[in-house]
Amino acid sequence: MRNISLTRRLAFAAAVLIAFSLFGAGELLVFMFRDHVEQRFDLGLVDHLEELVAASEADAAGRLTLGWTTFDPRFNRPGSGWYWQITQGGTVEAASVSLSGMRLDMPPADSETVHLLDDPTGQPLRVFVRHITLPRAEGEFTYAVSGPADEIKDDVRRFSMITGATLATLGAGLIIAVLFQVRYGLRPLNRLRDALSDIRSGRRHRMPETFPAEVEPVVEEVNALLDHNAALLARARAHAGDLAHALKHPLMVIAHEARALEGERGLVIAEQVAAMRGAVDRNLARARIAGPGAAVGMRAPVAEIFQGLRYSLDLLYRDRGLKIEGQGLDGLFFAGDAQDLEEMLGNLMDNACKWGRSRVRVAASHSNRGLEIAVEDDGTGVAEEEREAALTRGGRLDEQAAGTGLGLSIARDIAELYRGSLRLSESEFGGLKAELILPASDPGRDTWTPNGEK
Repeated sequence: MRNISLTRRLAFAAAVLIAFSLFGAGELLVFMFRDHVEQRFDLGLVDHLEELVAASEADAAGRLTLGWTTFDPRFNRPGSGWYWQITQGGTVEAASVSLSGMRLDMPPADSETVHLLDDPTGQPLRVFVRHITLPRAEGEFTYAVSGPADEIKDDVRRFSMITGATLATLGAGLIIAVLFQVRYGLRPLNRLRDALSDIRSGRRHRMPETFPAEVEPVVEEVNALLDHNAALLARARAHAGDLAHALKHPLMVIAHEARALEGERGLVIAEQVAAMRGAVDRNLARARIAGPGAAVGMRAPVAEIFQGLRYSLDLLYRDRGLKIEGQGLDGLFFAGDAQDLEEMLGNLMDNACKWGRSRVRVAASHSNRGLEIAVEDDGTGVAEEEREAALTRGGRLDEQAAGTGLGLSIARDIAELYRGSLRLSESEFGGLKAELILPASDPGRDTWTPNGEK
């Protein structure tokens, strides 16, 4: 299952929180608005009722008379829901024109109150009721003034729609702001990724220390890991060198004593000593390899290493007049340890110088496969069926030549540790062509592995 990015996690959490918060705020606003509208509606009913009370009086016989009625035209429109009614002892003493002979059946109540009921047509009403005692009148009069409850619902509905649209717009704006904030806040992680990429490709050797306080512990741990890795590599190489020196003298003594023995026993001991020396040379060479585990942050210039090797080989083979040339090496970098590249290229160039007649060429290029280095000579070459044997441990096609037969094998082992390869083929000069494919590093690119994947 693919991991969800931090940006999506934070944005989703913020969106959920914003949605619940705005929904809660909307519900609260609608509740407060409904309460406000109901209070204003009830105050309007109270005003109309007090207007009726002010117009009411009892005559000498104790009967109700009205000096005037409310001037609101809604009370004159039949079935409008705006009604008023005055009763005494269950008898309607006066009513608005809008009732049109209908009657409001009020539930019994001890004091002024608001009722919710339906008129005879089924229209929901909100009714305010008050009991009034008039001078010279016997008994109480019940005053009731109503208005259609749907008006409150309509007002609340309109307010809810406006509020919902406003809060939705606000929510969208807040989510956009959160996305901007998250991207801005996580920008140091992008810098951290770029810094790690620079280390992997060899453009820097340590993490910069200009990160926010929350990221500093990670940066410090990465730098500590890089330092520890470099220290382990140096220690392993030092131990390998010490072991090489410790074994070299005893093996020489044993070989010397073996030559002093006559017969088959001497030959057997000499052969075993030679095998031991070959195995020691091979394994010590592998122990000195940095490999991809130590190659993080390492970057080796191909041209500089070639120049150093050519200088040494020119001195070693100066009596043969060999011409060692380089082609296309400038600006190319190996994404690994310089000593590993020197080991591989040195073995291949030394092998080419041994068998070349007059010319050795080292050519390099940068392709989608990685760093390609070809070492060619104009010697006798190697038959196709014998090339694999030349790459095996101790494989020597000419027992008369000096060496242990480990050079090509060691070069291939190092290349494979970097997920690269070494391939032998025929040179255009007629001799042998050894082609290395290795991970490449370039100032303008990320590191490329030999399989072409970033």
